[in-house]
Amino acid sequence: MPRAKKETKGTLTGSELSSKTRGRKKKAQTTESKHFDKPQSILENAGDIAEKVGNAVNTAANTVGAVRDGVQSIQNGARQLRRSVSGGSDLVTGDTNHALTKANDLASEYGLESTDLKSAMRTDCYAVDESIPEMTAKEANALKLRIQRQNNALEVRHERTKQKRKIVAISTEETRLKGDLVDYATAGIETATKVVKNQIADTKFQTEQSKLEETEELLEQQDIRTQGTIRLTEGVRDEWDLRFEKQQRNNEKLRLEIAGADAEIDRKKEEIEANLFGI
Repeated sequence: MPRAKKETKGTLTGSELSSKTRGRKKKAQTTESKHFDKPQSILENAGDIAEKVGNAVNTAANTVGAVRDGVQSIQNGARQLRRSVSGGSDLVTGDTNHALTKANDLASEYGLESTDLKSAMRTDCYAVDESIPEMTAKEANALKLRIQRQNNALEVRHERTKQKRKIVAISTEETRLKGDLVDYATAGIETATKVVKNQIADTKFQTEQSKLEETEELLEQQDIRTQGTIRLTEGVRDEWDLRFEKQQRNNEKLRLEIAGADAEIDRKKEEIEANLFGI
């Protein structure tokens, strides 16, 4: 049987609530618009202006970033172009698979046979992999024994190689030690050379010192000669004074002789006149 609808007294449906409250909100909005219409419009205008300014700043910043990114991309393109033109490595632009291909090629050059992993993984898990050869346990044991013997030989060779490396290392250190000894001997020669140069300088000093002493002796001898010459000066002066006086005396004597000769001549003249005139 269909249930009877319950009467809902004193309740409001959502539509009725919204319609009743809608009118209240409308009245409140009209009331608020009467008192605050003008300030709200000013704030809205200010907000619009600020938003426009912010958008303009963001646009300018994005433009600068785009220009910088464009310049960087141009520089990167030029760098790649320069590397390709100058014969750079193709690994600059290659991906990881390209690098791995390079590694596989390099391994193949040394004779390494790489396992085809994709083919091995694609085979049926419940079937035999035909790419793998078959052998009996006896054959496997024989081969493993041979491989073990070969490994023993390889281990011996490996140890011998390490021993040779140690020998080479010791020889290298000995060679460096020889170089150190040569440097030591060279330093000794340089030091001895400095000693010889020092002795030469000292000998030159002594030679110059002897020359100075000789010069001082010559100076003293010259001082003695000068003092003797100074002492002789007075005697020489007296000698020449006496010689001058002697010369004066001789001159005076000559004058007297001349005067006497003149007087004698005059006397003889008078005698002759007297004789002639009979006086």
